[in-house]
Amino acid sequence: MNYKNLRRNDFIFLILCVSIFFTDSHAQDIDKRKKDGISSRIFTEAFAYGSEDSGKGKIDVYIQVPYSEISFAKEDNLYIGRYEITANLKTRDDKLVWQKTQFAEVSLKDFAHTVSSRLSNIRQFSADVFVGKYNLILQITDSESKKSTTTNLQINLRDYSKDSLALSDIMLVHRISADNNRKNIVPNLTGIIGKEVNYFYLFFEVYQNKVQFDSIQFLCRFVNSKNETKSRYTKVAKTDSPRTQIVWRIDSLNISTDLYLIIVEAERYPRTSAYTGTRASVSRTCIIRTRNMPPNITDIDKATDQLIYIARGGEIDFIREAQTNEEKLQRFLSFWAKRDPDPKTPENELMEEYYNRVEYANKNFSAYFEGWKSDRGMVFIRFGAPQQVERRPFDANSKPYEIWYYYDLNREFIFVDETGFGDYRLRYPETDLWGRVR
Repeated sequence: MNYKNLRRNDFIFLILCVSIFFTDSHAQDIDKRKKDGISSRIFTEAFAYGSEDSGKGKIDVYIQVPYSEISFAKEDNLYIGRYEITANLKTRDDKLVWQKTQFAEVSLKDFAHTVSSRLSNIRQFSADVFVGKYNLILQITDSESKKSTTTNLQINLRDYSKDSLALSDIMLVHRISADNNRKNIVPNLTGIIGKEVNYFYLFFEVYQNKVQFDSIQFLCRFVNSKNETKSRYTKVAKTDSPRTQIVWRIDSLNISTDLYLIIVEAERYPRTSAYTGTRASVSRTCIIRTRNMPPNITDIDKATDQLIYIARGGEIDFIREAQTNEEKLQRFLSFWAKRDPDPKTPENELMEEYYNRVEYANKNFSAYFEGWKSDRGMVFIRFGAPQQVERRPFDANSKPYEIWYYYDLNREFIFVDETGFGDYRLRYPETDLWGRVR
């Protein structure tokens, strides 16, 4: 086989074609080919910091591109992948204030690494600009396939010199290493913290203006989606300079899977009556979940409900009836472990593909309810992206409709918007995907 221009999509297709990964006949409808444009695993994040220049601040931008998102070509004995990053920083009224282009090249010896979503390349930009609110537009273009991914980030660069005490943005840290007494920090750009890790780090800066304190006490809280504080940590650090970098190790985070708000608060230590009002706070979100689960799963109950299109018998009820959250999680993972096309890899490619489709359906087919519950969402999740879509939204003599063609499956589906508000209902075939008359 010639691996020169083999894409990850084709590689997954080869794996799944020789794998029996479902235990029921309905599940065989899942299209085994990853469709371009459905989702991207490229992660980007921008962090705002103070600057020594009056009226200015610093923006650090990180872009993490998994090898699975890069097209590699074989050159001699190596696999070479190249991509281009273009960054445009604009004011909210669309005035360009900063622009930069960066070229990246990845050289690998092992073909298996070229299709890995666990290995990645991280690039960084830095910009010193005036305080203000900005839109950052990042475009990542693969040199081989010419496929582009565009990300928009909103940045609020505050004036950290105005308050007596201020905190920068919080960075989740993936790894810290030392090089000649200098710390090298690799950010965690996914925003996901695995439940299995023994510890992780937070990084931020603290700024003192007008009055400098010898020490600052920090309080870190993890607040879940129900606004409940599930864990808290305290730390006292020496901060006898106007600008101090804080690397905070958080140990033993034993909390349930959920979307959390990390809130860090700071005040003078020890507290005195003269400075009781001198406080600062900053927050950011993160996801606590079991390692190897797709990043778009943040709610196990909802993810379980979304199994309706492939689960059989009482499998969903079996997961729901678990007595504890941990037992529910283990039953959910067991459901997918039975369907893992390649148990030797850390990813469950089928689970990731399934929830990528759920996410796409929610973004594109939502009307009165979430897109995964819609008829178009149902078909998309089961069969993947159609090979052709015929849209007729404005015909005078008929209601808006769409026809989805799946030529390789010899199937087509007709959806009609009966209300005119984007709620497309399946009208052909006249039975649903389980053979029941609609």
